[in-house]
Amino acid sequence: MINRRLLTIALGASAVLATLLSSGQPASAQEEFKIGVVASLTGGFAGPAKDSMDGIQAWIDGRGLEGKKIVLEVLDDETSPVGASNAFRRLASDEDIDMIYAIVPSSSVLAIKSLASEFKKPLVTAGAADAIGIPADPWLFKVAPAVRDFMIVLANYTKDNGYKRIAMFNGTDAFGQAEIKAMKELAPEMGFEIVAEETYTAEDTNYNAQLTNIRAADPDIIYSGAFGRAAILFYKQFKQLGLDTHLVMGQSVVTASFFEGIGGAAEANGLMTPIQLGSFGPSVGGETARLYAELEKNLGRQPNYFNTFGYDVGLITEAGVSGSDGTTQGIRDALEALKELPAVNGPVTYTPEDHTGQNHESIAIGRLEDGKPVLPQ
Repeated sequence: MINRRLLTIALGASAVLATLLSSGQPASAQEEFKIGVVASLTGGFAGPAKDSMDGIQAWIDGRGLEGKKIVLEVLDDETSPVGASNAFRRLASDEDIDMIYAIVPSSSVLAIKSLASEFKKPLVTAGAADAIGIPADPWLFKVAPAVRDFMIVLANYTKDNGYKRIAMFNGTDAFGQAEIKAMKELAPEMGFEIVAEETYTAEDTNYNAQLTNIRAADPDIIYSGAFGRAAILFYKQFKQLGLDTHLVMGQSVVTASFFEGIGGAAEANGLMTPIQLGSFGPSVGGETARLYAELEKNLGRQPNYFNTFGYDVGLITEAGVSGSDGTTQGIRDALEALKELPAVNGPVTYTPEDHTGQNHESIAIGRLEDGKPVLPQ
């Protein structure tokens, strides 16, 4: 049974979910702005969701909405598309809610997308699946680049390093299948071949059979798109089998929960990941460096990728609300009009046809060093 318990929690300096004042004005002088949040507080996506919510908290702490008291009402979808749909319906039916966030994986966002225009509430979502942003639903706005964008960067990395044989390990969900579909299209263009296509389900706990098949295929490079518990188990079993093939894993591994699960951040040293620019911090320069420093100050520690994602959700919210008349329709229209909005992970642009937000130019391949991705020299 899906837990649909409504959470309205005051956010302190160390809490994740919150009701905060966004400026120094007295509470009585502020108008309440209510945001409903569908978040994977439990289940396989709990680590990324927790980090994303920390990033949103940092935005509320440091910027927020001028003259408004932000109230978050949060429902746990338990990393389930059914749970996400039910939670979204409940939040979107609340007339007092001005906007909704979906901090859930791609499969859950796609379940919500089918409902978005029914309720007509501005919706900012996680998820990388291409189908989230294209075709555009008028009310749903994605933040991260599409799956194909990440695979473009991975394909270029594979080609540029002279690898000719790649093995893929992907989930059977929408996100995983979008990854393998994109790579199948890109591989012939880039001059390499996919020699193994292994999959996993959310319930799987042992990947020895898949890893044995991958080893038998003799790839030059392995890519794993696993996230959450699956990413931890895959990496540990990869190491236990003594595989030394060059390994790249998706950006969802850059989380505290992944590092804790594998025995510490140092255990992942040398692992490569295609990740958005905000994770590289000051070394990127420009607006990314400026906003990263702002996030780090507001967060009170070194940000990870999903912290930067959450902060970008806040920046998009801020631009949409400040550029509108405050109505749900006005906020929606302002979001769709965003062009090159500065954000930690790169500029955000929406068009009536494409609500993806960012693209492959906001991504680079990084090498993990003590839990932080760095740009290879």
